[in-house]
Amino acid sequence: MARFVIVTAAALVVGTTSAAATPYSFSDHPSQDGRCIGDNGVGDIDRSESAQIGGTAQRIGPGLQLKFGNGYTKIYLNEDAKCQSDTVDDCVKYQLTGYFPEHNIILIEVDYWEGVSWLLVWANTGDSIAIVAPPHYSPDKRWLASVTSAEGPSGPPNGMDIVPSRRAASLKEWHYRIPDDEKWLYELLAGRENTRVKLLASSLGAPQRNATTSIERRDNEWHFQEPL
Repeated sequence: MARFVIVTAAALVVGTTSAAATPYSFSDHPSQDGRCIGDNGVGDIDRSESAQIGGTAQRIGPGLQLKFGNGYTKIYLNEDAKCQSDTVDDCVKYQLTGYFPEHNIILIEVDYWEGVSWLLVWANTGDSIAIVAPPHYSPDKRWLASVTSAEGPSGPPNGMDIVPSRRAASLKEWHYRIPDDEKWLYELLAGRENTRVKLLASSLGAPQRNATTSIERRDNEWHFQEPL
């Protein structure tokens, strides 16, 4: 496994789905998968950036440069000037905050003036997929699952993502974006399974109530079961 050199840390605090006990987190169960060696954070957005991963990634000034296995190079460039001007809505910054060595996947945190999102990047090819939170591996490591949910449209995108760790035409990714007027908040529960992602749903209306639901894999497709 490549060794990570930690150089910085995120300093962003956002709302959570519940009164989460973990600082800098969207849930009570933030993912610990793919953390850089030496990263002492435990939440979603206190992950640290590494300077390089075996020569694949390095920080060059305001840019995060990735060299892919197919010979291509891509630079994710921070919009530092916009972040310091009146056009802060266009402010974007990138930092490398995770690595999954078994599948050579890089996790990039994308910070905006208000909100944050993530990219999974396959270092062999440069393919990338946007997700809503640092992902959890399934027990067999065939899938990466992300769930985050907050009241209203502010902060990170509200939604759910299940992505195959190995890129193959026979394995389809699954994405669901929660509407702004959704009546439930969702949180990924502990106790992972290979073909089921268990969720806690908390109602926003009075009287407040909780329900358990899931995203299940049937007939080679993922299916989300809304709370009753």
